[in-house]
Amino acid sequence: MPQLRYLALAAALAAITLPAHAVLPPKYLSVPDFKRCLAEQNEGSYRSWCQPAKKPKACPRVSWRQLRALQGDDAVPACRAK
Repeated sequence: MPQLRYLALAAALAAITLPAHAVLPPKYLSVPDFKRCLAEQNEGSYRSWCQPAKKPKACPRVSWRQLRALQGDDAVPACRAK
């Protein structure tokens, strides 16, 4: 039984010490129609979302404002110029 208690305590401490961004999904995923507002760009071996300089026509205005308001680690990076 003491080993089981130790494992439960170790698991609880590991969860507490993880950085929040490693546990929570990115905030842009909660923005309605985010896929209609963002673009994709190649990052070598993978593709990632990026935010275009201008609002795409298919992007709802409310969604665009929500995406533009994200700051810090939550902000979607700007697309590279082509």
